[in-house]
Amino acid sequence: MWLRGASPALDSEIETWEETHHLSLPGGYKDMLRVHNGGLLAKNHFPVAEPTSYGLADAEIYSIAGLDGLQRHILEEQDVDLPGNQVYFHQDGHRYIGLDYQTAEPRVIYVDFETLQTLVVAENFADFVESLYFSPFDVAFAPNYPLEKLEQMLAMANVQKALEILQLLEDRAEKDWYLTQIDGLLHSEEAPFRQIGVTLLENQIYYFRRKLDATRVDEMLRWLESQHFWPEKVAELRKEWED
Repeated sequence: MWLRGASPALDSEIETWEETHHLSLPGGYKDMLRVHNGGLLAKNHFPVAEPTSYGLADAEIYSIAGLDGLQRHILEEQDVDLPGNQVYFHQDGHRYIGLDYQTAEPRVIYVDFETLQTLVVAENFADFVESLYFSPFDVAFAPNYPLEKLEQMLAMANVQKALEILQLLEDRAEKDWYLTQIDGLLHSEEAPFRQIGVTLLENQIYYFRRKLDATRVDEMLRWLESQHFWPEKVAELRKEWED
């Protein structure tokens, strides 16, 4: 189910959340939290009964929230007041997936507050998880994707695909996020990933240096120097960065 997740939630933390919000989370959700307290999913689609802004027969999901990420109240409620209680565990812009407490066992709903569309997508959380499936996203449109979707793609990508995605995103405005992705590659246990991390860092230094956090780049270079990865190339990057 998981690609990457936070540390498990403690039973005491789950109980505190339920007592605070006067709601019981589904048993399957609590079991999930005991494995990872939120994180990126290995599956990214689920079927829907009518077309959504994602497609004709499906919708997308990239992660499931941990306890701290569950949303009881959202800004869009000011415009659309749904009956009963909702707890949202995924958000993509104005689109949400969550638990609807109008029934004895919470149903899973998909709500698009921009188009005012609300769909019941599963009668319970266990059925929702069972319905998830993987279908690859089109890399060509990566510059238009939200960051969480990109993180899910990168977590599943091989070396060639990771390089392709990140090259398409080289001029994206979120430089802190981009440097975090490069830093993850540099710390990979696999040399090919480290190598493309160096290549991507080089491109950022050469073409986008004024937009980069100087402290962050210096830390990355010092770490590379301490590991003695490709010392000649790293020395070139250091010289270019300091010139």
